[in-house]
Amino acid sequence: MSAMVPISTHDFPLDHERIEEWQGVGSTTSATGNGDATTAFAELGTIAGADYGLWEMSTGEMRDVEGDEVFLVISGKGRIEFDEPDVSPVELAPGMLVRLEDGMKTRWCVDKAPLRKLFIAPSEE
Repeated sequence: MSAMVPISTHDFPLDHERIEEWQGVGSTTSATGNGDATTAFAELGTIAGADYGLWEMSTGEMRDVEGDEVFLVISGKGRIEFDEPDVSPVELAPGMLVRLEDGMKTRWCVDKAPLRKLFIAPSEE
């Protein structure tokens, strides 16, 4: 991606996939264990040793184990609840800037979808 080829963070196409079985939460978990929640991801580039991209989630709930990142919510509404560490939930809405730390165990709860975020995280290379 180049500054000479801007994208619309609202309209950039993302292909959704069902969450993995271990990510299912309570009543949103179906017989197959992955519920109806879906997520999508697109890595857009790297700058100064950090990856940036888009991630979004449909309505529903899922568990995750986080890596270091900072993100800006672009669309949708919901919250992040924390299993570890024991911290207060974070409400998510457009314009919210959130920092997550490596190893945090979270539950994502999306009420208004898609919840789309622009993330920046250390490069894995």
